[in-house]
Amino acid sequence: MKGIMDKTEPVVIARVWAESEASVIKSLLDAYGIPSHYASELPTRIYPTSAEGVSLIRIFVPAALADEARELLDGHQQCEETPEPSDDEV
Repeated sequence: MKGIMDKTEPVVIARVWAESEASVIKSLLDAYGIPSHYASELPTRIYPTSAEGVSLIRIFVPAALADEARELLDGHQQCEETPEPSDDEV
C-alpha cells in the first residue's frame, strides 16, 4: 500500500553541521539500543577531505524508533542547557 511508511524504513531525526556531533549523537542512540547511521549530503568521492561545516549531516533511525530517539535527544539537549549550581547555591 502506497503512502504507509514501513516501520523499519530509516527516517531523519536530526541534522547537524559537524561530523563530530553526528558521531556523538550516534553513540548516544547506540547506548540506548537505538540503531542509527548518519550521512552527509556532500559526496565524499568528490570531496575526500574533511569538509566539516560545509554540508548538513543527517542522522537516521528506523521509523518505529524515531519518536523515542527524538525524545532522547531532546532530553539530552535540555541536560546540556541546564546550568550547574555554583558553589554559593550548594
